[in-house]
Amino acid sequence: MKHFNQSDLDQISKAVLDAEKQTTGEIVPMIVTQSDDYPGARWRLAITVSLLFGFLIYYCINYSDPVWILWAQIPGLYIGYWLGVFGFILRPFLSGSKIEEEVHQRALQAFFSHNIHLTNERTGILIMVSLLEHRVEILADTGINAKVSKDTWNNILTDMVNKIKSNELTEGICIAVKECGVILTKEFPGTHENPNEIKNKIIIE
Repeated sequence: MKHFNQSDLDQISKAVLDAEKQTTGEIVPMIVTQSDDYPGARWRLAITVSLLFGFLIYYCINYSDPVWILWAQIPGLYIGYWLGVFGFILRPFLSGSKIEEEVHQRALQAFFSHNIHLTNERTGILIMVSLLEHRVEILADTGINAKVSKDTWNNILTDMVNKIKSNELTEGICIAVKECGVILTKEFPGTHENPNEIKNKIIIE
């Protein structure tokens, strides 16, 4: 992924390692290009481009037969749907509620597919960044939620989103990992054994 080089990956891995030294918690950073294909938004974009093609034909070309306007809209549909592969074009056609739903569902899927729920004390935590939507989702396992309020993560989320928008993704992830580590160390201090149950690497999908 173009957002990371090996130095960035090493920096994130070190941040996870340092954050977990004093806690039994397991911190898993993850980044996805987008949380969903958003077919509904792509069709809205396609219809918009199709209508634009129709207006251009109507105002720019003197056709007496309105059928030509309809014919012009067909390639507009295909082109508009294809343009949906570009995130900066698709993003304005996404609704806030749909984004929240899909990012949350993607984070839940990742939480279980990567076995973050299988730590001994149920102290796994996922920090997932979804680039297209400029969203961050933090999911904590039941052991953490029993002691830490979900509102605790709000400041971390805000800081990370600001970093993403400023193209400081690596720094944002490292800061979030560190802040989560501070919270986990307070509530779940490490033991003399303190096994590393999940690899200290960022997941990229």
